[in-house]
Order: sequence, then C-alpha cells, then structure tokens
Amino acid sequence: MAQTPNVIGLTVIQRLRDTGVPPTPENYENAYYAISGLSRPRKSGEAQKSGEAGEAQKPAAETEATQPNSAFYNDLVVMLRKMLQHMTDKTETLARDLDDKNKDLAGNVSSLRSSRDKHEILRLLSAVTMQAGGIQNAVEASHKDLIETKQALTALQEEMAETRQLLNEDALTGTLNRRGLEQTLTREIARAQRSNAILSLGMLDLDFFKKINDDYGHDAGDQMLVHFTSLIKSIMRKSDALVRYGGEEFTLILPDTDTRGAHFVLGRLQQLMSKSPLNYEGGQVNTTFSAGIATLRPDENGHALLLRADEALYSAKNDGRNRIKIAD
Repeated sequence: MAQTPNVIGLTVIQRLRDTGVPPTPENYENAYYAISGLSRPRKSGEAQKSGEAGEAQKPAAETEATQPNSAFYNDLVVMLRKMLQHMTDKTETLARDLDDKNKDLAGNVSSLRSSRDKHEILRLLSAVTMQAGGIQNAVEASHKDLIETKQALTALQEEMAETRQLLNEDALTGTLNRRGLEQTLTREIARAQRSNAILSLGMLDLDFFKKINDDYGHDAGDQMLVHFTSLIKSIMRKSDALVRYGGEEFTLILPDTDTRGAHFVLGRLQQLMSKSPLNYEGGQVNTTFSAGIATLRPDENGHALLLRADEALYSAKNDGRNRIKIAD
C-alpha cells in the first residue's frame, strides 16, 4: 500500500489499538518508524562512534529527558502538514477537473440542441453520457479520498488528546504529575486573580514512608500511595485537583477555598486516614501524613505559593509529623 500521510497515520493508530499499547510518544515513535520504513534520526550523542575521541556520550535517560522524542514530533508535524496539503491538492484538482468536464459537457449539450443529424445526435448523446459518468466518478473518487483523510485527521486528534492526558498524569496513582500541576495551577491562579476569588493549596507528605518500603517492600509502598490517593479523592470536589508532586508528596489545589476551609478538608482526611489502614497481605499498614497550607496572595505566582506551602509542610514535619501547618 502506498505510504501516503493518511495511510501512515491511520495505520499507526490502528496498530497501537490492536496491540493494546498506550499511545505514549515513545510508542507512537516506534510504530511510526516501523510502519513508514523511514530511518530513525540519531539522538544527541549518538554521532560519536565507539572508541572515538571527543566528549563523552550522555546517559540515555538524560538524553530522553532533555530531548523527548523531538525528532518524532517533527515527523508527526510533517505528516499532518502533508495530509492537509493532500486535501488541498485533491480539492483543487477536483475543481479544475470538474470545470474542464463541465465545459466539454456544456459544449456537447449545445451542439446536441442544434443538431438535426441522427448519427451526430447519437454520437453527442454517447459523449454526454460518458462525460456525465466521468464527472460522477471524479466526484466519488475525490469524496472517498477526502473522507479517508478526514478520518485519519480525526483519529490523530483523538489519539493525541489521549496522549496529552497521559503526559499530564502520574502512571501509578492516576493523579496529575508535575507537568499537569504547572498547567492546572497556572490556570487556577489566573482564574482566581481575574475574578478576585480565593485559592488555597495543600502540600501533603506521607510520614515515615521509607519505613513502609523497608518493612513491607516497595509493592506495599506503591499500594499505600494508591490507597492514599483514593482517600484524598473521596473528600475532593470536582473543582479540586490532586497532583503527585514527587515520591510520597502530593499537592492538593483547592479553588474557592480559604485557609480555614482548606484546614477543615485536610482535617477530615486525617480522620479518614486514622480509620482506613491499608490492607496488605492479610495485615494492616497504618500511617499518617503531614501537611502545609498556603492561600494565594494578591499578585502571587504559582512558584511562590508552592514554596510557602512547602515551608509550612517542613514545619509540620519538624514539629513531630501528623500535623497541619498554615503558611505565614
């Protein structure tokens, strides 16, 4: 099959769906190059051959972190541009083709009206019929091709929307990650400042989390993170946002909530935690959390708000843990 842009796009998406592979950038990239047959561009540091003098190659993890699939995304943009250009070319070609066929058809119809010769009339009728059929075939072929291209674009749009969601989510807990935090907090601060609304933020950290990993294993630690996440979500409103800030630390964004309201919410979570230990391998694992709360000040940005909440959390830890502190 010809490797047209819409064919590549649809095939990549279908391959991921059929195999049940999540549409992450890495999986897109692998499927894209496997299907298209194009050579995979070298990443930074790969140009240096083994044993060749020069700057040491960066570790793979660092390279991927600093240049996350930029070559693939460039190729994706090129593919989308080709698909759109394909649609443009197709419609322009159809318009010219129909214009030419219409002129020929109009000429034959005009001749048919004035002709009195039987054989000439039959010839003109045959020509008109063929031209009408040609117009129909041209329209149908172009329509089918344009529909396929539209379907490819729609499918890519849907899959990219899912990919953006995956990029903003923490894989273990399903909460937002640091990338999602930046976008959400920026949006909520802008909304609060625009409407003169209140916004509070809580920084939460599980107490003695390392001990859970040491005593029960990392699987128990992961399950505790998921358990803690589910408890937080049970007390959240739809307008609130939960972020896994890193490790066992979480950020809770509370729009339209003052300091007192935020303290009340986290107090409820403390009570819920004390009554809801993690059930693990026939036993129960209990833990607590410490928290710091900061309420948005006029003209304050997200970084400053997070810093104040984090300082309050640090104070709660220093005061013996299992405490909620309010930022200055």
